[in-house]
Amino acid sequence: MTLDRFTQLAETWGGDVGRWPEPERAAAERIAATGEGAAILRAQRSLDEILSAAPQIDEARSRRAALAVLQRIAATETREPESREPWYRRWLQPATLVPVGSLACSALLGIWIAGTLPYHQTEQALAAVDAVFDASALTLWGHQ
Repeated sequence: MTLDRFTQLAETWGGDVGRWPEPERAAAERIAATGEGAAILRAQRSLDEILSAAPQIDEARSRRAALAVLQRIAATETREPESREPWYRRWLQPATLVPVGSLACSALLGIWIAGTLPYHQTEQALAAVDAVFDASALTLWGHQ
């Protein structure tokens, strides 16, 4: 095991070699016996202590924070309906126009196909439709 690998494992698993993966422990204990390895583990143990300590929060501060959150929620729920955008502006957003545009294009294409294919069963008409769709979709409509 290299010192870089030892450092990576210490940063991942912490300063206690007993929490490390079993295949890595024997080599890690040999490096931990050296001065450099002991320094790396010591730094990781101090970081482990910092991360494991529960935060100390003043009771009055937590009450003020909870009250501020509740006031913010209440302020957003009691807004005037006039402050929101009108219905036609909400409908004209790009997210709502994509499905509407897709439906309109599909309807127009269906009307065009329904009007063109029954009357123009020529090779040129089928080639035009074939350019829009693949050939397997047209086998249902082939020459009758």
